[in-house]
Amino acid sequence: MSAFRYLAQNWPEVSTKIAQHLSIVGAAVPVSLVSGLVLGILFTRPRLKRVAQALVGITGAAQAIPSIAVIALIFVYTGIGARTAVIALSLYGVVPILFNVVSALLLVPAEMQEAGMGVGMTPIQVLVHVELPLAAQSIMTGLRTTVTLDISTATVASVVGAGGLGDIIFVGLSVVRPDMIVAGTLLVAGLAILSDVGLALVQRRIVPRGLLHVP
Repeated sequence: MSAFRYLAQNWPEVSTKIAQHLSIVGAAVPVSLVSGLVLGILFTRPRLKRVAQALVGITGAAQAIPSIAVIALIFVYTGIGARTAVIALSLYGVVPILFNVVSALLLVPAEMQEAGMGVGMTPIQVLVHVELPLAAQSIMTGLRTTVTLDISTATVASVVGAGGLGDIIFVGLSVVRPDMIVAGTLLVAGLAILSDVGLALVQRRIVPRGLLHVP
C-alpha cells in the first residue's frame, strides 16, 4: 500500500517520469522497426541469402548481450543524456526484429514466390503481397519483443541521465525507500504489459486470419 500512497502523493513528478520513459521508447522503437525491416528484406534477397543464413545465427547470439553493455558503449561516445538512451535502445531493439524478419522471410516457400511470379507479379509485388503477409506473424512477434525490451532497458538508461521511471527506482535504492522501488517497478511492468496487449490487438488486425497465432 505504501507504493500506491507514494504514487498518489507524488503523481505530478511520477507522470513526468512516465512521459520521459515513453518518449525515449517512442523515439527508439520506430528506428529499430524500420532498420530491422529494411535490413531483413535486403539480406533475404536471392543474391544475399547466404549472408542471411549467417545473420540468423549472429542476431540470435546478439540477443544475449546485456543491455547495460550497449548503453555503456554508447555512453563512451555520446555522454550523458536522453540521446544516449535513444541510440542504445535503437541498436538493442533492432536485433529481435531483424532476427524475426530474416528468419520468417527465409522460411517463405519458394513455390509460393514462384506462383506469384507465374501470375505476372514483379519481385516487389511478390514481396508485398506474398512474402511480407506470410512473415507478418513473426515480424509482429519481434516488434512486441523489442517494445518490451526497450521499456525495461529504458529503466537502466536512467544511470546515464536519460530520466524516466528508472530515476524513481534508483533514488529509492539510494535512500532505501522500498515504496519508491516498488512503485517504479510496478509502473515499468504495467507499461510493458499494456504495450504488449496493445500490440497483440494490432497483430490480430494485420496478420492474415489463417496465419494468426497470438499468445
